[in-house]
Order: sequence, then C-alpha cells, then structure tokens
Amino acid sequence: MNQYLSSASLKSLAKGQLLGKYGILTGILAMHILCTVPVSFSLSPLSGTSTLLYCAASYVISLLSGFFIAGESFVYLKLACSQRPVLNDLFCCLTQGGAKAVKVLRIQSILAGISVLCTLPSTYIGNSLMRSILNAEPSFDVFPFNPALFLAYTILLVAGSAVDIFFTLLFSQIYYLMFDFPEYSESQLFKMSMQLIKGHKARLFYIELSFLPLMILCVMSCGIGFLWLLPYMEATYANFYLDLIRKQSAVRK
Repeated sequence: MNQYLSSASLKSLAKGQLLGKYGILTGILAMHILCTVPVSFSLSPLSGTSTLLYCAASYVISLLSGFFIAGESFVYLKLACSQRPVLNDLFCCLTQGGAKAVKVLRIQSILAGISVLCTLPSTYIGNSLMRSILNAEPSFDVFPFNPALFLAYTILLVAGSAVDIFFTLLFSQIYYLMFDFPEYSESQLFKMSMQLIKGHKARLFYIELSFLPLMILCVMSCGIGFLWLLPYMEATYANFYLDLIRKQSAVRK
C-alpha cells in the first residue's frame, strides 16, 4: 500500500535539497520581492478611496504577480526533481513563448478574481467603518465606531478569509501541473488540481500551519529569517505535489 509522506518527511526532503543552493534561491527570492513588493505598496494610497477602485487595482496587481508565482513554482519543482534552478527560471513564463504567458494570465485571472470577490464585502464594510471612526466626535462615553458595523466587518473578514483559503488549497497544485502537463488546457488544469488535492486539503493546511512558529521567529528577526524560511516552505510544498502525483499515478497503474 502506498503511504503518503508525512509533514516531517517532506520537510526533511526539502532540507536536503536546499543544501548548497541557498545562494541562488535567496537571489531568486530577492528578485521576486523587488519585482512585486513596490507595486503592492502602490495600493496603499487607494485604501481610503472607492472600494471598487481599490479592488480593481488589487486584481490587476494579483494578475501580474501570477507570472512570478508560476515562475517560483517552476524553480522549486526543478529543485525537488534534483535539478539546479537558475535566476532566469523565475521569468520562464515571460521568456518561453507567448502561449505559456497567456495560459498563466488565464489561470491567474480566475485565481485573482476569486481572491478579490472573497475580500470585497469586508473591504467595503472596512472602508465604511474607517470613515465612521474618522468622522466620529471624540468622546469617552461612546464607542468611536459603530459596534454593529464592526461586528459585520469581523464576520465578513473571517468568512471571506475562510473561503479564500479553501479555494487557495483547492487550486494550490495548478502551476506545478501546468509545467508537468504543458499540453493541458486551463480548464483541464483546474479540474486536475481539484482531483489531485481531493482528500489532502487538510494535510496541506496542516503543513502550512506547522510553519507558523518559524514565521513568528522570522518576524522577531526583523524579517531576515524569511530569507531562509520561504525557500524551505516552497521546497516542502513542491515535494508535497510530487508525493501526490507519484502516489496517485501508481494507484492508477
């Protein structure tokens, strides 16, 4: 009987694969940050404006970030397959022909749309809540905000985040599949991702949560620790994908 690898086994594999490769992976991570973080900061001035304008800008930024998310998936898929990644791998979807770029755009348009729709209600209520706080008269006798509005915001934020996490897990394998099965259409990749992760979403979610203590330590290190942690996490996720695809292929045979 084929047993899936445990979280500890996947992490152990990732650690071994990362030895001697942190230099190039840190460079790839730094390039990813330099290409995406400044653009993300451009959202800040829009946070107090129209909700639709803010969400539209978020959608465009998320759409463009798909090229780097896909490129990073390729980097760590190579690493998990005992191949040495290079810096240009991060831009593979932009440099290896228009067909792949179009496929990434189509996939990311759906993923970004789901994310924006999940956050739209809480963003709208959050803007209304912020305006009520800014317009409220200072007083020690009453809340500086509408409690009902705050409750609605909290409920929508939690519910939207839960739905967003569910769909993120559901389609978490799609970019790995895109590189392994380049002949598949976008709809086939979405369907295959759902089939591949079926029965394993909780396992992946547990693996993600298991990194939380290390994330807290990285925050305490002023973020420097993320240069070590993020490659470790991505390598673990790539090994999780390979474990799924190999075991399920063996079952079909």
